[in-house]
Amino acid sequence: MEELNLNKAFFVGIDSHQEEHTAVIANRFEEEQNHLSFENSKRGIKQFLAWLEKIQDRKNLIIGIEGGGKTRKALIFSVLQKYQNVYEVNPLYTKQRRDYGTSGNKSDILDAKLVVEVLTKKLDKLPKLNLDDFQPQRLVLKRTVSFYEELVWQRARIKNQLRQLTKERSLALEKEERNILDSIIKEKKRRLRRIVKVENRLKEKLNLLLRDNGENLITIKGVSTILAAKIVSQTKGIKRFSNLNKFIKYAGIAPLEKSSGKTKRYRKNKTGNRKLNSAFYLAALNQLRWNNKAKEYFQKKISEGKTKKQALRYLMKRVACIVYGMLKSGKPYQA
Repeated sequence: MEELNLNKAFFVGIDSHQEEHTAVIANRFEEEQNHLSFENSKRGIKQFLAWLEKIQDRKNLIIGIEGGGKTRKALIFSVLQKYQNVYEVNPLYTKQRRDYGTSGNKSDILDAKLVVEVLTKKLDKLPKLNLDDFQPQRLVLKRTVSFYEELVWQRARIKNQLRQLTKERSLALEKEERNILDSIIKEKKRRLRRIVKVENRLKEKLNLLLRDNGENLITIKGVSTILAAKIVSQTKGIKRFSNLNKFIKYAGIAPLEKSSGKTKRYRKNKTGNRKLNSAFYLAALNQLRWNNKAKEYFQKKISEGKTKKQALRYLMKRVACIVYGMLKSGKPYQA
């Protein structure tokens, strides 16, 4: 693949919405060349791709799509089939540029221009999108994990309800009241058993979906099939990250520097993918329970003057480093 010539590049920023997308094309000086609004439909996406075809130097075309929900998937999949330099732009970046602006105006075209600005200034910090990341298997994995988490929430809710119902039943004085509560408890238990059965079936499906796609993470002691599936589904393809630092930052683990003059300060990172961050938090807790080396590392950080929370974040970063290497290599865990 030919190397990008940023001096000759054209930047396309896309502001995506459920019903309609807006795209702006600009040169490296952020001077708008053209813009297009198109439907979020097969016809609209086809119109957008035809619009891009009019650009003469398409090998130096850089496309940025603002991160969002499910509304972008058809657009991203179609664009990636024809173009390689496609990047995901975190909405926080565009929000920062909007907040620091002076006009106060907001429109889809202006938002698309902000995406262009982020592309021209932060390209090396943006995760690159790959076609493999949007294959059906990855999407099914994410949906399956989401459904499993929903069932876990329902199971916990029913268990809490059963405890309360059992307590109320023990305090009931009337036989008729006890009978009604008994029937409710019986139905709740039936639902609970069904949820557990569905959870077990989903675990089997997740094992199949993880084959050749993160299955090796299960070899880390304390990382279950469910936790491995959460990490893989939220990572959205390790190829998106050209280096470890980008992956750590995406997971919201790396501390943010807040220094002034000779004073060096860091604060907790509350940005990044919070679901992936949560998965690494659970993985770090499990490492403290099952891995002696992790315990030693945790205690070492505390002896250096770190708080328990800070030491745990260091351990999260260490786990993330291991996961990054394993997803890149496909090899099992080696102590």
